[in-house]
Amino acid sequence: MSDYSPQQLLMEVIEPQYMDTMDRRYMTNLRLSRLINKNAQVENLVTSSARRYNEDVVQQLRSFRFAEDRLNVGIYGVTAAGKSYFMSAFCREACRLNYRCVYIDYCDLLDELLILSRRDNLERYRKRLKYYARLQLLFIDDFAISRYSEDGIKILYHLIKTRTDLGTSTMFTCQYAPSEWGKQLSDEEGCYGKLDGIRRRLTTGYTVYIERL
Repeated sequence: MSDYSPQQLLMEVIEPQYMDTMDRRYMTNLRLSRLINKNAQVENLVTSSARRYNEDVVQQLRSFRFAEDRLNVGIYGVTAAGKSYFMSAFCREACRLNYRCVYIDYCDLLDELLILSRRDNLERYRKRLKYYARLQLLFIDDFAISRYSEDGIKILYHLIKTRTDLGTSTMFTCQYAPSEWGKQLSDEEGCYGKLDGIRRRLTTGYTVYIERL
């Protein structure tokens, strides 16, 4: 230790404490994110004999500049293409980088908000909607997998619009192209304007295509 400068001695003391703090923060973020597949890694998101990515986009996303630029990310592919793994890897990385985020299934998200909106105490619904709207990153799996009534689409529109206004980013997986969302999200005529607003806002950003080989 006698050969160490004062600055080096200080780093010897501070660095382990700093690393311990970052590890504990990462584990807390991971727990609060509700992520199920905690083993997914962004390093594995490369083209192989099983699947192909548009890798130039994937590399751009790994910097998380999209979150700083307040942009969204859509991940498209057929069933079992690896969309959920892709998004799980990014959610895990977001936790490591200390982003406040949640990983949630599309139906679980809308069902939760619909149930709260139909109860007498609307304050809980408003608080929950505000919670999801303010998350730095919201990861939605299987977007548009089920159709909803006008009430459900109204909630979705309000959530996406508020997130856009606040400048928070959304990453989502989907089997359907945005041009198909109109019939996949809802078939009620009163939803058309809201559906267009959802599509316009949510597709502002990056697009990832995963091709199963």
